[in-house]
Amino acid sequence: MASSFLLTGVVLSPLQLPLLLIFLLLPSSLEVSLGGGGTPLYNQDDKILILNSKNFQPNICSSSKAWVVEFYSSWCGHCIHFAPTFKEFATDVFAWRDVISVAAIDCAMEENMPTCREYEVMGYPILKFFTPNTPTGDMGIERLSKDNTVPAIKKDMIEFITDLQLKKFEKAGQHWPSVSLVPASVNGLEILHIWDQNPTMAVLLIEEAYSTMGSEVILDLSGTLTKLKVPLVMAKIEINAESDQLLQKLTVSHKPSLVAISRDSILEVFPLVAATRIGWSVAIKDFILRKSSELSLNNQMLADLSQKKPEDSLYVQPLNSEAQKIATRKELINRRYKVFTSDLEKAVIYSISHEVAQHSSISGHTLQTLLQYVTVLEKFFPARIEMSVFLRDLHSWVNMHQDTIRGEDLSSWMESYQGRHGIRASKDWVGCRGSEDQFGGYPCGLWSVWHALTINQANLAEGDPKEVMNAMKSFIQEFFGCRDCARHFDQAIEGGKAFDEIENYNDAVLLLWKTHNRANFRLAGDISEDPVFPKLVFPSKEFCSGCYGALTGTNLWDEFDRIKVVEFLKNLYSKEKLSSQGLTSDTTADGHALAVAPLAQIDDNFEHLDVSNFKKKENSTSFVFFNGADISICFLLWFVSALLLLLIYLKFIAGKKFSNSHFFSNLKRKTSMNPLLGKV
Repeated sequence: MASSFLLTGVVLSPLQLPLLLIFLLLPSSLEVSLGGGGTPLYNQDDKILILNSKNFQPNICSSSKAWVVEFYSSWCGHCIHFAPTFKEFATDVFAWRDVISVAAIDCAMEENMPTCREYEVMGYPILKFFTPNTPTGDMGIERLSKDNTVPAIKKDMIEFITDLQLKKFEKAGQHWPSVSLVPASVNGLEILHIWDQNPTMAVLLIEEAYSTMGSEVILDLSGTLTKLKVPLVMAKIEINAESDQLLQKLTVSHKPSLVAISRDSILEVFPLVAATRIGWSVAIKDFILRKSSELSLNNQMLADLSQKKPEDSLYVQPLNSEAQKIATRKELINRRYKVFTSDLEKAVIYSISHEVAQHSSISGHTLQTLLQYVTVLEKFFPARIEMSVFLRDLHSWVNMHQDTIRGEDLSSWMESYQGRHGIRASKDWVGCRGSEDQFGGYPCGLWSVWHALTINQANLAEGDPKEVMNAMKSFIQEFFGCRDCARHFDQAIEGGKAFDEIENYNDAVLLLWKTHNRANFRLAGDISEDPVFPKLVFPSKEFCSGCYGALTGTNLWDEFDRIKVVEFLKNLYSKEKLSSQGLTSDTTADGHALAVAPLAQIDDNFEHLDVSNFKKKENSTSFVFFNGADISICFLLWFVSALLLLLIYLKFIAGKKFSNSHFFSNLKRKTSMNPLLGKV
């Protein structure tokens, strides 16, 4: 008998073969990260520094310049909506980068969560200003304005710099910034301190108080003038009573205006220059070129000054000329008319390990909100057995903390629990997968969770009919990262007054459905909308013609037969109707298998809907006819059988081979030749 086996070119010994068989029979373990976020909204071409947990402090802390940082989440609809504005803003102020630079960090990325928690980011998007030489641990200055237009953000940025200069912020250093945005002080005909740095000439930017155009021009030219060491100072002069006498001497005929002066004379007035940011910048550059000999500029300096750079003009995003993809019927069904257990579990795990754990400290009303959330999850989430155990243990752990939970402790508990019990979110979204990563995802999954909770409570007919909706209201207010979305939701439910309409479980189901429909109606056509899966009234007549009554309307309520709508939603979100596609086998860290449903094989003809509404026979059969306990017993029997086979092999086959091996033959021969045997 051969003493080795050849398998696909690999020679195996008799001892290696059974080990190989056991390895091949073991179920594979799925180890994936929790991907709640999408693709980052920015890249290096956007003139935005992309920050992460590793490079945040090296760039922001102890920097020689100031920073404005956007903390955002790539799944957040408002962040997606704001991204083009922030890109335009970053391009517009790119020339200011020696004074203040623009950066962004995606808090949806798991590795960035500790940094976002450290800087107390509770919602998105948030802009924070950081001073030069910001010490480690400084939280920055949060921009509070809700006006997120480019001019408004620039105005706040200029005010931030000006305020630091007015306060003579010592930590910024003596050479930051190289220019002054503070209006020059005027005393009669004298401009105070304008010649302190011994410049040869000065350009006065005369404008109304609170105008930012002069500051923008000064910042636009600051980098070039500093680099070339041009002996020229730019100063803002506000039009007011203190400057009136000076302006009369300068013979300024129109305001705002530019005037170039030396220590003892007026060099030039620019009457024909357009009073715009570009007009003033070009005029000042032309003036410097004409006065190059007096300013001692060499040819190389002149070439650098006259060279047009990309940041001198606004960047225009090219239009996407590619044909727009259209969703197939199967894709539409998966996205709108099928609910996947893997998506629900992924949304729940992300909401706990990221949204909740993002908070540095959870106490008071926020802690009560968390307890309220995990309570409705344990009671009404349509969980398979291992998820049910997880929610029970999570509820117990949260309930143990009466005063405060640190977000860091919650993260540690989640990581420890996942390591010990193998609870993992699926790598990819299934039904909530968008045409691109920034679409669908977590918001879609969270909406589905709340729908599933209201439906499951209605099916169980347990508890207060308002319980799930009250938990949802509190969770959105306290934990949902998209703060603009949370504000719109609160408006939609009238701050909770809409819950007064809830008298039974079906009322809660319908109120959530109506609120979701109205949110989709409001966001239809928005930049955050997935163009392949546009937001439409749900359900459409194609998939539930019976859901529509005889009346027509546009208030997303009267036109529906609400009894049929409830039936449709129950057929979609009830536990027994959920699709198991996307679920995979896993093994816990201690070797015990989880009871999980097998992969569901979905083909183009499988439509697990209320198909009676569009005249197709309902498929009542299911491939999933084993429950968790059955599968656990099967695994135990398999393990015992494999162990018995291994023992039999070692006893009767491997043992015989060893006894007939060359080693044992030599040993027997040497023993028989020993003259001392039998004489002892």
